[in-house]
Amino acid sequence: MRLDACRTRSRAAAAAVAAALLATTAAVALAGSSITKHQIEVISIPAGQTRTLTVPYPDALKYGNARYSGRVEVLAPPLRADRGRAPNLKQVRIVRAQSVLGGSDYQVRAHNANSVGTAAARLKVTATTVEPLPHG
Repeated sequence: MRLDACRTRSRAAAAAVAAALLATTAAVALAGSSITKHQIEVISIPAGQTRTLTVPYPDALKYGNARYSGRVEVLAPPLRADRGRAPNLKQVRIVRAQSVLGGSDYQVRAHNANSVGTAAARLKVTATTVEPLPHG
């Protein structure tokens, strides 16, 4: 009878330790997680032209502990015979890329220095918001 009571107490203690470990693991996993949101816009920049594109950050300024970033990619146009020669993507220059409007938008200004008669280059701009959980 005494042996059964010891086993019951040992099982209860082991269950309590397992529950505490599980709760700690869940709290650490929740504290270390985050939500990442992207807003993507694409524009064409004709040869010899300069264009500005403004992309809003998702959930901009909604949470105080969020981090914001932006990324720019220069893309070749889809291949079509009626658009002219393929552009040299090295001649597309990013003049400015920065957060604007108090940090709620990401703005990129780019210049396509290819000669006239060249197809338009495309610019892909991604504004990213990383919201750590729980929201603060």
